[in-house]
Amino acid sequence: MGSSSKDFTVTIIGGGIGGLVLAAGLLRRNVPVQIYEAAAEFAEIGLGLSIGPAAHRAMPLIDPQIREIYDSLVTTHADSPGYERYRQTWFEIIWASGDKEGNLLMDLKALPSGQTTLRRANFLDALVSLIPPEIVQFGKRLESLVEKSDGVHLQFEDGTRATADLVVGCDGIKSKVKEFMLPEESQHAQPRYSGMYGYRAVLDMADMVEAVGDQRARVSSIYIGDGAYGISYPIMRAQKVNVGFYVLNDRWDCDTWVRPAKREDMQRDANKMGRYVKSLVEYMPDPSQWAIFEHPHISTFCRSRVAILGDAAHASTPHQGAGAGQAIEDAHVLAELLGDNRVQSEEQAVAAFRAYDEIRRPRSQRVVTSSKENAYLLSLCLNGVGNDEDKLKTAFQERLRWLWDLDVQGQVEQARERMVDLFHSKF
Repeated sequence: MGSSSKDFTVTIIGGGIGGLVLAAGLLRRNVPVQIYEAAAEFAEIGLGLSIGPAAHRAMPLIDPQIREIYDSLVTTHADSPGYERYRQTWFEIIWASGDKEGNLLMDLKALPSGQTTLRRANFLDALVSLIPPEIVQFGKRLESLVEKSDGVHLQFEDGTRATADLVVGCDGIKSKVKEFMLPEESQHAQPRYSGMYGYRAVLDMADMVEAVGDQRARVSSIYIGDGAYGISYPIMRAQKVNVGFYVLNDRWDCDTWVRPAKREDMQRDANKMGRYVKSLVEYMPDPSQWAIFEHPHISTFCRSRVAILGDAAHASTPHQGAGAGQAIEDAHVLAELLGDNRVQSEEQAVAAFRAYDEIRRPRSQRVVTSSKENAYLLSLCLNGVGNDEDKLKTAFQERLRWLWDLDVQGQVEQARERMVDLFHSKF
């Protein structure tokens, strides 16, 4: 990073994928950055990660190295010899119940990249190489955040304190930054059970082929069924397959997000599903049930010198595969605004935060709503669609075209124009 003309440093709370992508984008634009991470080292939980076309296009605009890293790690359908023709396929949608069980509904394309997947931990490990170690402090779990006239005062659980010019919370679903930024909303903005739980596993490709056959194992598949759906996609250069099975159920009588279950529970939940899902269930080693939580919309993604990004702002259910992509879109807009040559002071950066919120919040909150609706679409019970073949095809195309066909640079310019308007109005 060269010398900076900025009169502020951006303090990032949380070193997950969203935080590191934002940091890389700011550093590339010579914006001073400080990162506080709660863990003793950078670490990512979760299994597979897939980025849609819009976020894929945003990556090189944030920092070309991010896109290079991602592309070097991803698994595509072309990693399975003989399946190169599926290079631009996102998922094949397969009927998992009814008279058409086992048949193909549609080959859903994601142009031009198709399905690209990787392990979250691998992506995070590679992103770390873009971050100078001297700007990171580990073991800093936020305890409180208070804005005063001289800055944003941070208190950490280890007893240390810091004062920041600007804060961006990238601290995930249970964001402490959001809690302190919006104390009046924290009570009703808590995660709540969405009415669906799932089973998850990573299977060896050989086991997957044995379970569902070569094509279903090697081509990313969504199995749409009566009250439930299954999903599978290859990872790790098609050596393994990420598998999930999700069930609509109104009851979750457990204080934790994961509860033990028996194989008989999983088999019962798959009872209405077809042969592919029933076979997958037999190969899944752990019958634990994972609750899918949703997060109510909040009124703003910023307040004065504090902003939030990614899951801290708009954590989504997984039914659209767009959570990480939305964090990357957030980082693109925020890095461009804070890196703009017209943003030199903290006051101007506050206008950048405001513009970021006004442009990003409507889109990302619509993504959250659409993902929730997708649970019902995939389970063949979305109002107005149900199991009607033509309506299902139209719904998939319309929802994903809106998600993927974003003009990512146009979104930045729209935010930039709004920021300049705020300069003139002195907000």
